[in-house]
Amino acid sequence: MNSAPVVLKSVWKGEALTTRVGPAVVQGGYTVVKMEISVDSGERFLLGSSMFGDGLNINTLAAVKLISLRENVVYREVGRTPKGIGYIEPDSPAELFPVFGAVPDDMDSIELLLPTTGVALGVPVVDAPVAGFDVTAAIANAQIDESIHSGPFELNSLVVAADRSSDTEKADTSTTVNVSGDVLFATDSADLSDAADGVLALVVEQLELYPSGGELAVTGHTDDVNTDEHNQGLSERRAKVVADRLGELTDLSGWETTVSGKGESEPRVANDSDENRQLNRRVEIVLTPADSDEGSAATTGAGSAAGSGDMPEPVGPVGRGPDGVDIEIDGVPARISLDSVTRYAGYLIGTVKISSEQEVSVPLFLMQIPDDLLFIRMWSSYATSGCTLLKGNSRHLVVDFINSDENSIVLAGYISGTMVANDVRSLPVVWPDTGEDTVTMDMIGEDDAFGQHLAVRLTDIPVVEA
Repeated sequence: MNSAPVVLKSVWKGEALTTRVGPAVVQGGYTVVKMEISVDSGERFLLGSSMFGDGLNINTLAAVKLISLRENVVYREVGRTPKGIGYIEPDSPAELFPVFGAVPDDMDSIELLLPTTGVALGVPVVDAPVAGFDVTAAIANAQIDESIHSGPFELNSLVVAADRSSDTEKADTSTTVNVSGDVLFATDSADLSDAADGVLALVVEQLELYPSGGELAVTGHTDDVNTDEHNQGLSERRAKVVADRLGELTDLSGWETTVSGKGESEPRVANDSDENRQLNRRVEIVLTPADSDEGSAATTGAGSAAGSGDMPEPVGPVGRGPDGVDIEIDGVPARISLDSVTRYAGYLIGTVKISSEQEVSVPLFLMQIPDDLLFIRMWSSYATSGCTLLKGNSRHLVVDFINSDENSIVLAGYISGTMVANDVRSLPVVWPDTGEDTVTMDMIGEDDAFGQHLAVRLTDIPVVEA
């Protein structure tokens, strides 16, 4: 039985580190993973307490996530013992043991996301006698918080049209496409516009991934302008027109189709501005295929068929990902790069690196996606959610999950606090697979009420097979 750890290289506070991840062991209703961190220089180093924590749990391993990309699920860390990490001695690596809910008995490997280091792929799951550490003691010392629901939580992949005309969310058993009512129809009309077929082609692409058909639900929604009765009727008429047109564009004989209208009763966001009302005017199409595996066989990732059309113009500096691009952080020169991404189990995994020769305080929302793309989710401010993969006119957003508190959590690292001189921050990111041999990472910028967001585009990033 293979129990060899997965090795990750990173830099933290200017020091080069080697992190060995694994093996993992399932025992007593929990999964324990061994992590070992050493300093490459062989010198004494203060690791500190903020490397793996999150929010109020800065001293813990709370931000470490156990993932099964093959099963499309993630587990939260439940131990809350302070790490107590001080100095790493040259001959004594730091040993950490994050604890998660138990993975299934037949799972022989997992992935581990370390928010300031990278993603360890294919970490072996072994029996306790060959683990090389005291599993019982690791669980006993974790101070497990029984109030935390560990999971598993289903992974979600979201693709948003660059012009905001549609978005496609891929979950394990269903696909939801929201199409802008303003693109499909004129104001207060149920007659399809000339642009309608172009955006409905996205829905057709998704339908044709599943030749066995399934269930198809088409639902119209409006804003709160006009009366409830008027909006209800308009939403019903619009839903029927869209369903009829989809039946003309592709064969729906294998799909059990339902059509309904919700009027203004189920807004995506509050109807408190013109921009929000525009988001609420939409037609939602939900596909629940009879055989969801057909989609996996037909495409390498959620939304990989999306991306026809021209890319939007960049709003920041542009350069090849492996070469890196010069940027500024709070007025201080820095550099961002992405050497490659790894294709693994229908996802792309990369580690974005940001370096600075000078000390710099990192703005809270630097790497976050702008708030006008947060109409579905509210993501952590420090998280690297702004790193979208741009394919044609479609943005593939960072993969996320919704935890038991109904919060959306991205599978990405975070950058926070102060970078010391000559620091290099490693920021892991997991995306849906776009199906390409090279990818383009695009950060939109567009500073908003939350503060500065980084704008940069990295091109020609090679995709390598795991």
